[in-house]
Formats: sequence, structure tokens, C-alpha cells
Amino acid sequence: MTTLLSLKNISCAAGFALAGMLASSPAHAQTTASIDGAIATASQWVALADSNQAERMWSSSGPAMQKSTSKEDWLKYLSAVKNELGPLGSRQWAQIVHVTNPPDLPPGEYLNIAFTGRFAKAPTVEKVSMVQAGDKWIPVGYVITKFEPAAAAAPATADPKK
Repeated sequence: MTTLLSLKNISCAAGFALAGMLASSPAHAQTTASIDGAIATASQWVALADSNQAERMWSSSGPAMQKSTSKEDWLKYLSAVKNELGPLGSRQWAQIVHVTNPPDLPPGEYLNIAFTGRFAKAPTVEKVSMVQAGDKWIPVGYVITKFEPAAAAAPATADPKK
């Protein structure tokens, strides 16, 4: 099951309706608090890369990530990213995708949190995968890609027969 949540796309009226549903349902309210915690954890975790703490990022990641990526490979990856993109100018979270029991990972509840970023050399999309462990979220994956805007469409030409 995959659920997509992009709070930037929720209209004011829909936001109030969602808030009402959350207030009336303790289970949903608890999920929202958990989502807020996941966003905070992911934000703090990616900020470690900005302050040259790649080793701390790796050591605070979950076992699934540590088994799939050695500390040395992680340090090389983040160093290459930093060299390619330059320093961070700004970052904000943009989207959350909820995934239950994804393939190739241990069973559980996962969130993929996407951030849009502006680095000195390029805009980016950063994705942090988090696994739920009790009442907290633990990072288990990170991918950063340059954002390549689509080419502008050529203007339509008028039909001379009309």
C-alpha cells in the first residue's frame, strides 16, 4: 500500500477538513505526530551532510542501510555529491510517500521524504527513506539528484486556414 501526501497541494478547505478528521480520530492524530517526527528526523539527518558529518549520518542510519552501504562507500558518495553540487543554499520538504512492506526491505512501515534543495551549482531533489521503529523513524536510505526542469514547449503556431 502506498499513500502520497504533499501538504503543499492541500487547499485551505481540505486542510481544515483534514485537521477536523485528525482531531476526531486519535489513531490519525497519532500518525500525524509520527509524520511530524519523521520530517524532523529526516531534516536533521540531511543537515548532517551540510555540516560535513557524513560519518555521523551513516552511524545513525538503520541496519538496512548499513548492511547495503559500507561506511567508506557512504563517505565517498557524500564527498562526490558535495563536490558536484557545492554548498547548500536552501532546502525544504516537499512530499511524503508512505509505503508498507516494500520489496527488498524488511517488513514494516516506511516513509520516503522528498526535499527540494538549492545548492550553489544546481537545484536538487533529495529523498530520505525512513523506517518506523516503535515511536520513532530511522533513516535507511538517501538519494540526491539534480533537478532538470523540462524543456519549455515551443509556442503553438496559428492555423493559417482559419
